[in-house]
Amino acid sequence: MVRITTLGIIGRFAVALVAVVVIQGILSFKFKVFGYFDLPLICSVYYGFTLGNPVASIVIGSALGLMQDSLSGAVLGTNGFSKTLIGFVAASAGSKFNVDQPITRVFALFLFTIGDGLLVSILGLMVDSRSGTTYSSALGGWILSATFNTLLGLILFGYHDRWGNATT
Repeated sequence: MVRITTLGIIGRFAVALVAVVVIQGILSFKFKVFGYFDLPLICSVYYGFTLGNPVASIVIGSALGLMQDSLSGAVLGTNGFSKTLIGFVAASAGSKFNVDQPITRVFALFLFTIGDGLLVSILGLMVDSRSGTTYSSALGGWILSATFNTLLGLILFGYHDRWGNATT
């Protein structure tokens, strides 16, 4: 039987985080509908809920957000700060609420997606107030993105619940 070292676990974890961001970048570049999904956000919420450790969730959220910033062309640090804050709040909520219930996950994923869009937009406006983009139709995009992220998050959480607790 092969022993798994701590370095091996950290390496696999790092590869998984990089894979999530790269898959998000490739899918949103090839297919426009995947621009509404936010896999790094779902991963930040997931690890915040499952780990329950705010410090680890901060590290995971900041790593995912900064990698997402570097690939998306957004202002560097906006997604990093947003995912860090959401990872921290998810870890804190995971210790206070029963996040194993589907209704709690639905509300959390929906509200975290709305909060992420709002925070990234506010930070983007603070850095570059001269940008020519209009934010009048942003609420509709945030609600659509929140709906897609909630559905995908529930599928991924359900998959993890089904296979993560399976015994032979």
